[in-house]
Amino acid sequence: MGRRHSATPTGTSGHAGGTPEGAETRSDLALRQLSAAFVLVFLGAGAFQQFIGPYLLATYHLGAGAASAVLATIYLVAFVCLTFTSYSMAWLGEYTAFVLGTLAYGVFGAVALVTGNIAVLVPAAALWGWGASVLWTAGTAFALDLAGPGAYGRASGALYTGVFIGQALGVALLGTLEGWVGPRGMVAYVIGVTLLGTAVALFLPRRRQPRARPRLLNPLSVLSTSATRLAALILFLSSSGFGLLLGAFGQTVGAIYGLAAVGWITAGFYVARIPAGTAGGWLIDRLGRQPVLCAVLLGSAVALLLAAALQHPLVFLICAAVLGVQAAIVPVGLTAWVGHRAEAADRPSTFAAIQMWFNMGTGLAILGGPQMLSILGGWRGSFTFFAAIFLACTALASRLG
Repeated sequence: MGRRHSATPTGTSGHAGGTPEGAETRSDLALRQLSAAFVLVFLGAGAFQQFIGPYLLATYHLGAGAASAVLATIYLVAFVCLTFTSYSMAWLGEYTAFVLGTLAYGVFGAVALVTGNIAVLVPAAALWGWGASVLWTAGTAFALDLAGPGAYGRASGALYTGVFIGQALGVALLGTLEGWVGPRGMVAYVIGVTLLGTAVALFLPRRRQPRARPRLLNPLSVLSTSATRLAALILFLSSSGFGLLLGAFGQTVGAIYGLAAVGWITAGFYVARIPAGTAGGWLIDRLGRQPVLCAVLLGSAVALLLAAALQHPLVFLICAAVLGVQAAIVPVGLTAWVGHRAEAADRPSTFAAIQMWFNMGTGLAILGGPQMLSILGGWRGSFTFFAAIFLACTALASRLG
């Protein structure tokens, strides 16, 4: 980590015998295929995260604690598996790891379709967590390898926009399907569309990029540099915003305005992420990471403080949208940072070193949301606490080189 690229863009260097224009066309096609696979996976299983709790309650009569345990298992296992992801990448390669990662998402849906036994659901969630660790690491390595210097922000934006489009449409569609075909029919759709994502992934390029040799706790060794520790800390703290949305924010909206309001207010988060991913990547390439990241993190802090002070449904909707913009642009910016800071051989371990803290931050925010509401004297105290976290992230982002 910390070494610069060679002058040759990695997205065009691997096409022997082809012209740069032809190589660029193939790289663009592969990036579109990669984005399409992410769209389909998050149109299915990725969107199902928002419905795991209600589904388990309606179908198997499992309580909120069981749903929280299942959801948190996904993120916390992903955190652990990212620690060893360099071995997964070395043994499987990006292509195989990505394909198996998409399958792991679908396996959880298949298990949830046939059983509500928590002893089976938690291992399936753990498999999903492993799948998430390799899916994101391999997908990011693919995207950065396909992009040339000066285009890492746009390539990262395209990758994340696929996720955001799929998850936004998926959340809306799953809610509709549940009413039409019932909970089990909804989950059958989740499995089918996720497997379509696997089918698209099968057509990605199979050429393996040379990588650094795996080492035990490789991502943690990458964290020995101060720059990577700073990036990891920013992602860890800012990722709590997604956990806040899945936990305390949604619970607060439901308690104040009713369950139906949870859908249209939190939809602002998912919808805002769609244009923010692409626009954020473009702005990062043009303006640099520091001003863009500082602006969105400061905006999230202000929005949470306004929501805590004003308690109005429109303000909650705007707050959810601002959190969505942050949730889009921060990972795009840090993924582009990996492209600039690390050589192709070091990208999987460098990305894993910071991405693992996203999963930890989200998982802890989901698990700790109910306790935080109690300790901080209700949702206003909780929103103020997260606003303080995002203000701290703003100060940290101003130092990110």
